[in-house]
Amino acid sequence: MRKQRRVRKQRKTLLVVGEGHTEVAFLNYLKALYCRELSSASVKVENAQGKGPENVLNTAISRQKRASYDRVVAVLDTDIEWTAALKKDAKKHGVLLVGNKPCIEALFLALLGHKSFSETARCKEALVGVISADLLNKDSYASWCTKEMLECLRRVNVGLNALLKLYEGSW
Repeated sequence: MRKQRRVRKQRKTLLVVGEGHTEVAFLNYLKALYCRELSSASVKVENAQGKGPENVLNTAISRQKRASYDRVVAVLDTDIEWTAALKKDAKKHGVLLVGNKPCIEALFLALLGHKSFSETARCKEALVGVISADLLNKDSYASWCTKEMLECLRRVNVGLNALLKLYEGSW
């Protein structure tokens, strides 16, 4: 009698390119929270090292060419306007753009129930008075950013919800 072969389900693969160091730390923290199940995506987080939305998209496109991923996402701020050419190029290459309005710090302020501002500098300044944790260290997020808080905010934040769905493998 033959042994039955166990069929292994292959996880979906997701490349997430963050605009800078803070985004990458946050994206890696989300990976630790949301990518534990076999049904979740296998996530690779890359850093675009800033330099504006075009650089973030170009980094995502170049990384996509090096390896095959089921989905590719660029997470970037909206403080620099996204041009029609940028959106068209993202669509052409199958890269989903997820924006933080106007910046990742505004998302953190909203997460903590504080008022955010339309200017990046004001959001960063306000966040310094609220969080003393090192935002460049993914492990420090656990002290102030819980999964329950993220689940609550995702109900009203379209970008966060889209990102978390991708991490969960729901696409």
